Order: sequence, then C-alpha cells, then structure tokens
Amino acid sequence: MRAAVRVGIVGGASAVLAGWAWVAAVGRAPVMVVALPVVGAVWLLVLLHHGYLIGRGWAHRRRRRNSRERRAAWAPAAGVRAPIDYPNVLRRPSGDAPVDHQGRYRATGVRLAVLPLLAVLFLTAHTVLPEHGGGLGIGFVLAECLLLGSLVWTVWTEQQPSRPWVTSRVRAELFRREMFLLLAGVGPYLGRTDQEAELVRDARIGLLADAGPSALDRFAHLTDQDPDGGERDWRDEVWRRADDPAVPALGDLGDRMRTYLDHRIRRQRLFMELAAEKCERSEGVLGRTVKGVVLAAVGVAVSYAVLLAAVPDGHRPPTATALIAVLAAGLPPLCNSVLAVQNLLAGQRLAVSYRETRLELLGHENALRRLLGQPEGPELLRSFRTLVVRTESTLTEELRRWRITVAKPEFDAGL
Repeated sequence: MRAAVRVGIVGGASAVLAGWAWVAAVGRAPVMVVALPVVGAVWLLVLLHHGYLIGRGWAHRRRRRNSRERRAAWAPAAGVRAPIDYPNVLRRPSGDAPVDHQGRYRATGVRLAVLPLLAVLFLTAHTVLPEHGGGLGIGFVLAECLLLGSLVWTVWTEQQPSRPWVTSRVRAELFRREMFLLLAGVGPYLGRTDQEAELVRDARIGLLADAGPSALDRFAHLTDQDPDGGERDWRDEVWRRADDPAVPALGDLGDRMRTYLDHRIRRQRLFMELAAEKCERSEGVLGRTVKGVVLAAVGVAVSYAVLLAAVPDGHRPPTATALIAVLAAGLPPLCNSVLAVQNLLAGQRLAVSYRETRLELLGHENALRRLLGQPEGPELLRSFRTLVVRTESTLTEELRRWRITVAKPEFDAGL
C-alpha cells in the first residue's frame, strides 16, 4: 500500500473522530457521547498501524539518502560483469518482498505492545472523571474493553506471526545463494556441464519456490544427500574431486572471481555494516527512552503524592492533580511497552550477528584478493571454489542466527 493511501486513511479516520466529537459536544446525544471514546480507540488503532508504516517508510528513505555516498563507494568496479551475464545464472524470481512482510509483522507487534498502555490510560481517564463521567465514563470503559479485546484476539489468531517474513527472507537469500553457486560451479553444480547445470538449477529453483519452513531448512544445508542418508560437505567435495577429469574448468575464471568479490562479498559486507548501524541506533534510542520514562515515572509519582497531601480533607483534588494521576498511571506501562518494542526489534542481538558476519566476510574478501594475484590454473580454481563455499557457509550461518532471533511462536503483546 502506498504511503499516500495510508496518509489518506489516517486523515479520514481523524476527520471522522473530529466530526463525531463535534456532534457529541453540540448535540449531547447520549449515544454519541458514550460512543466517542470507542471511536477514539478505533482511531488510535488505525493511527498505530498506518502511522508506524508511514514512519517506517520515511525512515528508510532517510537512511538511503544518508548512505548514498557509502553505497556509491561500494559499487562494483567498471568492467566487472554482473552475475546474470554468465551462463545459466538467472535473476531472482519476482514475488512478494520480505520487507513488506517485515513491515506488517512489526506494525502488528508495535500495536500490541502499546495496547496495554492505552487500556490503562482509558481506565484511568474513566476513574478520574467527576462522578466517573456518566455516559462518557461508560464510553471509556467500553473503549478499554475494545482495546483489550483487540489485543487478545490478535494474539490468539496471529500464531507464528513472523513466519511469512522469515520464510520470504530465507527463500530470497537462498535464491541469491543459488546464483553464486552457479557462478562458481560448486555445490550441486560441481562437475556439471552447462546443460546439466541448467536442469539442476531449474529443479532446485522449482523446489525452492514451493518450499515451506522445514524444506527451506533442509535446502539451506551446504551438503549433498547420499541415498543411504549420509551427507557430503560441499567443501570436502571440491578437494575430493580435485583430480576428477569429469569436473570441467570454469571459463573466464578471473572475471568470475571479480564478480563474486564485488557482487557478493563486498555487497553483503556493506549490507551487514548498514544493518548493524541501524540496529544499534534503534537499540540506543529505545534504551534511552526506557531510562527517561523510568525517571519521569518516579518524578510524576512523587509530584502526585505531594499534590494529594496538599488537598484538604473533604475537598476534591484539582484538575491538575487528575491529569498527573493519568500520567502516574500511564508511565509504568509505557516503560513496559517500550521494552516490548525493544524485544520485538531485537536490535542488540541482530547487531552482534551482523558485526560478526561482517568481520568474517572481510577475511574472505582479503583471501579472494590474494587469489586474484595468482596465475590461473587448477590450483586457483580449487581455492576459489573452496572460498566460495566458505563464504556461502558464513552467510548461511548468519541467516540461521537471524531466523532464530526474529522467529516467534506468538506475539509478546507487551504483557
């Protein structure tokens, strides 16, 4: 959905809320007054979902602008061929983008993290209203029930909420890996002619396109399966079949090595670097927010106690005291909501994984640069193929760690 459409949805919901509030204030119809907080709760649900996705898109565009120079510096050198310029290497099939699944998953998670806070605020607003607010107070209670009902319903019905995102990203990464296995002629393509490699490629891509989570896990293994159930590691196969005359040499070996360096290793290293910075930045913001909310909660609680002590016996607290009561009740669940969002994003754990992978890729990059200075021959081909399998093993392991980090059987819901 385009950002303009989301802005229109939020604007339309805001117009409905404003119109409802005006009619309720002017007409004083009991039904309109009771329903006003409920309409406000629906507006908050719409704002949370679409507002997060709008802000997410804006933040992504800002990061792209800020990293433009760095991405340009990491662009492939002139004359380096793209992977799809080689025989049998195809573009990744078009389909749903992992980033869309990520956005929907996180938008739902953020909404659920904030719902307990909103329910507490609605209940507190009801209790501090004069004589509990009459019809308006009933509306606040109904709105609280709506928010909690939405939370429970979403948690119960959204089982395995991260699965579409995880499956989509794992499938996309394995499609990308297949391109470079073909480029280097390793793994299932070792010892294949171009015609044989094309048949194997089509079979594997067809399997990958329809694979579920369990099949994707098996597909990710860097091994060949023997009929008796044993496995043969692709790195071992490169050296075991080093003198096998059935293993053809690669044409344009130097070009393929430079393509792999620029389009695979350097590009993935840039991705890991930018992703780690993004995760560390979000983790820092959320961590500082939690500390600020805790300090604010302590200050508000002390202020509320002082104001209550200053109210003479038999007198109602002033309006300012009621507002501070809402803050005193809302800040602790706000802290809990921020912690729930922090756990949802898992920024610290992902940043550590990205940094570790980046360092490993740097080692592979340096090794490949040394290989580029050696004369072509069977020894160089074996070393290059072994390096490719090591690099793909590093990236596959990062993908496994990422899946373990982000996969959730159900939402935590900020409870």
